[in-house]
Amino acid sequence: MALATNLNRRGAVYYWRRRVPATFALATGANWLKLSLRTREPVRARFLAAQLDATAAELFMTTLPDAITREQLATLFRKALLGHEAKLDRVAAFARQEPDFDPAAEMAAEQAMGWSYRVASSRGVNGRLTEDDRAAMAKAGLAEAEIACVGDCLDAMRRSGALAPSQARIREIVEEIGALPTPGNVARAEPIYLRALGEALLRTRDRFVLDALPYEDLMADLGTEAGENASEQPVAEPIVAVVDPITASSVPLPIASKGSPLAPASTSIVTIEAIGGRLIAEKRQDRDWDDKTCRQAEFIFTLFGRFLREEHGLTDLAGLRQTHCDAFDGFLRGLFTSVGKSPKDKDRPIRELRQISEAKKPGERGLASGTRNRHLTFLGQALVRARKAGVIIDAGVSLAEFRARKKKRGRDQRPTPPSSALATFFSLPVFTGCRDWDDIHTTGTELFHRAAYFGPMLAHYTGMRREEFCALSVDDVVTTNGEHPYLHVCFNAFGRVKNAQSVRNLAVHPELIRLGFLDYVVAVHRLGHKRVFPDLFSPSTRSLLGDRLYDELRPAFTMAEFTTHQVRHFFGNALKQQRVAEEFRADLLGHGGKSETTERYCNPIGISLQLEELMKLPILTAHLVPRPTRLVPWVERGEIPPWSRAFRQRSVSRSVRTCSASRS
Repeated sequence: MALATNLNRRGAVYYWRRRVPATFALATGANWLKLSLRTREPVRARFLAAQLDATAAELFMTTLPDAITREQLATLFRKALLGHEAKLDRVAAFARQEPDFDPAAEMAAEQAMGWSYRVASSRGVNGRLTEDDRAAMAKAGLAEAEIACVGDCLDAMRRSGALAPSQARIREIVEEIGALPTPGNVARAEPIYLRALGEALLRTRDRFVLDALPYEDLMADLGTEAGENASEQPVAEPIVAVVDPITASSVPLPIASKGSPLAPASTSIVTIEAIGGRLIAEKRQDRDWDDKTCRQAEFIFTLFGRFLREEHGLTDLAGLRQTHCDAFDGFLRGLFTSVGKSPKDKDRPIRELRQISEAKKPGERGLASGTRNRHLTFLGQALVRARKAGVIIDAGVSLAEFRARKKKRGRDQRPTPPSSALATFFSLPVFTGCRDWDDIHTTGTELFHRAAYFGPMLAHYTGMRREEFCALSVDDVVTTNGEHPYLHVCFNAFGRVKNAQSVRNLAVHPELIRLGFLDYVVAVHRLGHKRVFPDLFSPSTRSLLGDRLYDELRPAFTMAEFTTHQVRHFFGNALKQQRVAEEFRADLLGHGGKSETTERYCNPIGISLQLEELMKLPILTAHLVPRPTRLVPWVERGEIPPWSRAFRQRSVSRSVRTCSASRS
């Protein structure tokens, strides 16, 4: 006889198991609820199961998970369409630079892909072209040959996987419009997202036929302005006094003339955004902060200001108290870790940010201590700037109490790999011989000079940070200034350095020269590339260049059990074990001096002295045989990276053009 409905026994313990309604299953991605009753007694188990049955019935009847609304879906459609149009504009700009550029072929390819996305939107990514679809295309004016190309394009995109949208991107845009990224909401958003991609592609005339600007109107306006400027005489305008709300107390009031009485002055309210904006402008002017630092500071100032207004009804910094700072620290500790990666996070209400955080897994909630400390540093600087401007802030407000303390010594946070690990790493196929440029972890006879080959060597023989060597410009490799070539590590058009102390010159180790690094740079420069490692760059992404390098070398790093930054630790430790002076090591690693003597009254270590110290490093690549420079094929041809989204889209376009040409 059955024990009871929804009651099961596994071993000696009873479990309650119930199927959830379809609406809940769609929203949560789970078809069953299962709970251990933690009892071996059947009577107790029946009682608990009955209680759970009653609670579940009430819950399923009265509560429905938050579902994405039609208005939110409409917003999602607009965002996806405009975002994809912007991406297509960039791809079109690169397409115009190709020697075989054909606007008509590009338009035909985009038209075929646009209709393919339309079909996928209504019939799924595995759907086929039906007679209704053919009739709709014919009604829209497509010829039989064009309809056939759409069918071929649909098949090609389905086989290559280009038709399936990025689930991560859909979840991100669902969050941006204020909905929870549940499986049900993502499933409802997918066809809308696909349709937006299709409509953006079908507006192909905007990219290849219509002018980017109304040139005739602009020329007419310029002519009119020229005539007006020639005929008009300059007229003196009255001077208007503008009072800065931050420093209003220090600005003298204008003297009232007779017949124009002054209005009574009002008390200025100073917000964290106003103070932060002034601070950012000053730091940018003084070149203390770069663009990335300014964006990070602006984000936390905006977030803190919104938190004070929405959670505590506070606008004026003069009303700030320590309790507000304590509440904000708790908010940061529960905030989802990816906050700020979406540009829409800057404008989200605090309530919405809390909802997104609650929907995340426990491991994806709570900002790391380093991130919180950075935010607190920015806010602390803003409070200092506010006091400087005369804003009276409660003396009990202190952000130092919320800073996370380091629990380990710096040398223990990221262990230094042993020499044997690096020796194993430099013996892998990417350095000794691989199967092909896109299979660098399988032993073979091919060898390609690229970031994956020279990048780890630069980290080992120069101590450079990952982003420093990944963003090197060919102009940063100096061979004509002095007897020995060196690398000029600095801010450039392709990347940033950590701080002012990181700007330095580093001698090129003789082992790098032996293995052909300088010959490689010359070969890259002759092809017109400005980057030392063009194989890391994609026009369709803003990700860090070092992230791409890490992805390529991930299997090798996993096998050797270290990362590129740990190679930098090995560099510093190896020099220390050879009794290289701390001041010299600091110059090579891009660290600041500890005293006035070392920082102001001397120059960095010279190139010739660097060579003497660098020769004390262990030569872990002595077994490698120099080979003639051989670049990655697509770098040599000056093409878009085949791993980028832009290239995958271009590949489908070419297949469609080939299909169209064969049918015409």
